[in-house]
Amino acid sequence: MIHQTIVDHLVFALLLLIPLIEWKWNWPRYLARLASGDTNARLSHYRKLIVGEWILTIGFLVYWVAVSRKFGDLRLTGDTPLRFGLGLGYVLLLIGMLMWQRRALLARPDRRARVRKALAYGVPLLPHSERERRIFWAVSVTAGFCEEIFYRGFLTWYLSVWMGPVAAVLLASLIFGAGHVYLGIAQVPKTAFIGLIFAIVVSLTGSLWPAMLLHAAVDWNSGELGFKLVRGNPSSELPAA
Repeated sequence: MIHQTIVDHLVFALLLLIPLIEWKWNWPRYLARLASGDTNARLSHYRKLIVGEWILTIGFLVYWVAVSRKFGDLRLTGDTPLRFGLGLGYVLLLIGMLMWQRRALLARPDRRARVRKALAYGVPLLPHSERERRIFWAVSVTAGFCEEIFYRGFLTWYLSVWMGPVAAVLLASLIFGAGHVYLGIAQVPKTAFIGLIFAIVVSLTGSLWPAMLLHAAVDWNSGELGFKLVRGNPSSELPAA
């Protein structure tokens, strides 16, 4: 039987609490900085995201080792090479499709307005300059690695102790979606669905690594698409929010 410690319960509580703090405290203040014309606001926000997530992740992994748990429980070790390889190939195919779709959208001026409108909720988070664009790549890698550790790794493991594996995956995906509530209530189910796709990738491959790659690629692709659209329409600096 898996023994969970008070630290496990605290980590679970933090995964519920941090998004609420971001939604009600950090995000409104960040938007206020952008609205005031602070040109360093976005870079500062990116750096806080990167440093904060890596500190939490490294600290968590040190704890995991300290209590003599296996990385396999977090799906950090693969199942069979064949299963992993096939899954990785599938993920690379999905990434290729994402890149093709982005190029196709940018090549059609008639579609740009619709895509720009669809991405309006995330404009404050998207890079607007070359420097921000490069730092956003690091944000994408950070989110891909760190968030998969917590949501598809720890959270699924934690919830599986209390419920069946399917219910654990569904609830973990919902919590992942709720973790992005600062972008708007409407984004919660959409992000939860994306989280479910990442969970399916983990289940198919038996490893977090392909899901980490896909997660990072999805974020990076969104950043690249948003950057091109924002640069092509400077007036979209801030949506009505």
